[in-house]
Amino acid sequence: MSPDRPPRGERWEDLLWQKHHYNDRTALKSGSYLRAYCPHCDASLIRGGMIRLESTTLGGQDGWVELSPYLNVFERRSDIRIPEGEELADLRCWHCHRSLRVEGLACGLGDDRVASVLVGVSSVRVPFYFCLARGCGWHRLDPEDVQRIILDDSQEW
Repeated sequence: MSPDRPPRGERWEDLLWQKHHYNDRTALKSGSYLRAYCPHCDASLIRGGMIRLESTTLGGQDGWVELSPYLNVFERRSDIRIPEGEELADLRCWHCHRSLRVEGLACGLGDDRVASVLVGVSSVRVPFYFCLARGCGWHRLDPEDVQRIILDDSQEW
């Protein structure tokens, strides 16, 4: 130790810099890009920078809907008119055409239907649940799955 340097704990760096571990995370950041995959055929659901899904309204009209792949970004496009608050009857994979609806699970903000796709930040893919009502922002990742994504995406490994 140099006689010109104060001991550890008394240096200006120790007083001003907060020590932290850059990879310690407990939540995914809002705006994180989530790759989306079909839980049936494992095909990517991304097309043109959006999650593309086939849709059916309660009135039986078929079309498509595109959703933002960024967490908590609620941008969407569709080729059919879906009034605000109206629930879709179904969403399907545009590759295998199988339903993405989750039976027995309802929106956390009401009784609306829920769909699920697999999402991942790097190599881990986990179920991502979301409401089928237009304009509803409810979505869910199981806490254990969030930890799996965060650990897999860690720069430490």
